[in-house]
Amino acid sequence: MSTTLEPDGTHDGLPAFYFDNRLDGPVLSHLQRWDELAGTHTGFRSTVAGGYWVATDGPAVQRALQDWRTFSNTSVTALEPDPKFLWIPEMLDPPEHTAWRRLLGRYFSPAAVAAREPEIRRTATELIDALAGRGGADVLDDFARRFPTLIFMRLMGLPEEDLPTFLAWIHDLLHLSHAEDPEGSRQLSAMQAVSAYFDEQIALRRRAPRDDLLSHAMAWTIDDQPISDRDMHAFCILMFQAGFDTVPISIGWALYHFATHPEQRAEIVADPALIAGGVEEILRVYSFVVPARKATRDVEIAGCPVRAGEMVMLPLAVTNRDPHRYENPLEVDLHRSSTNHIAFGSGPHRCLGSHLARLELTTAVREWHRRIPDYRVAPGQELRQHGNMYGLQSLRLEW
Repeated sequence: MSTTLEPDGTHDGLPAFYFDNRLDGPVLSHLQRWDELAGTHTGFRSTVAGGYWVATDGPAVQRALQDWRTFSNTSVTALEPDPKFLWIPEMLDPPEHTAWRRLLGRYFSPAAVAAREPEIRRTATELIDALAGRGGADVLDDFARRFPTLIFMRLMGLPEEDLPTFLAWIHDLLHLSHAEDPEGSRQLSAMQAVSAYFDEQIALRRRAPRDDLLSHAMAWTIDDQPISDRDMHAFCILMFQAGFDTVPISIGWALYHFATHPEQRAEIVADPALIAGGVEEILRVYSFVVPARKATRDVEIAGCPVRAGEMVMLPLAVTNRDPHRYENPLEVDLHRSSTNHIAFGSGPHRCLGSHLARLELTTAVREWHRRIPDYRVAPGQELRQHGNMYGLQSLRLEW
């Protein structure tokens, strides 16, 4: 995938590109493309599938994420202004969103997450110890995707024997290239399977509640009303989407980065106190989430004349890699005093699970380097990343 885009027309006086965020590409190509676009345009129009706006001005992206009254979360995918599936609470705006966040907050607070640290560390070490003697592995399939998925399944009270099924669904939902699934039929089939699975889990807990997040949530009330099976289903779909891909992507980028920067790897092995700051830098530099919002009124953002009902794509990378915001913004600096990044979003919809994600990522990096301090990218592989959320498709390391 080339990082250079040529305008194929104009829209309201702004350049229009055939810009398809779903396409995969070579490693780091998506970030390089955002860097180029942010350096030449504050915003533009994509002509893909009826069109949507794309903001590439860093401060404008952050302001839009904070302005939920103008940029609504009722749709969060640029190509889907009227989504087929509802995700709760992500696709809710305040005050409904606020009520859900308040109820969920006790499970994802710093204290609640810290209490899970022994389990999280034990899970990471067991998986890494199983790999250490093998001399190499696809670290995404064998570690990065398994570790946080197991933690999340336990939090939700889902059977661990279903892990292979979940990983297969995640692959078809999130990791298929546009060429592999041009009509989206495999993705739709996977989502239907996930939907049916959670219908069954909800029915099981209606009959016999357990001590897990899913059962607890079914006992909540909002505005003195019990949560319906429909809303509980939408909640489960969001938790599935949020819990089973973002941390694996982050772990993949962390291992890729330290495999390709041996001098920094030596630093964190010698001084593990640098790991926490390094994790923040990796989250910032390798920003992979590209949210979108639906305009509730006619508004201008980043020079784009957006009309009510239109979608605006808001790539976090253009804020987190903004040269006006950071010195040497494209470099992971283990000694940077403050990052203040928005890798977890900004505003009322900032990622509720950020404390858990940070702990999982920090634990993964720390325990990996305790056990496998010297490793490299295995030769003979073409590193590629998928579109939408920019994670590596595979990563074989050897040690």
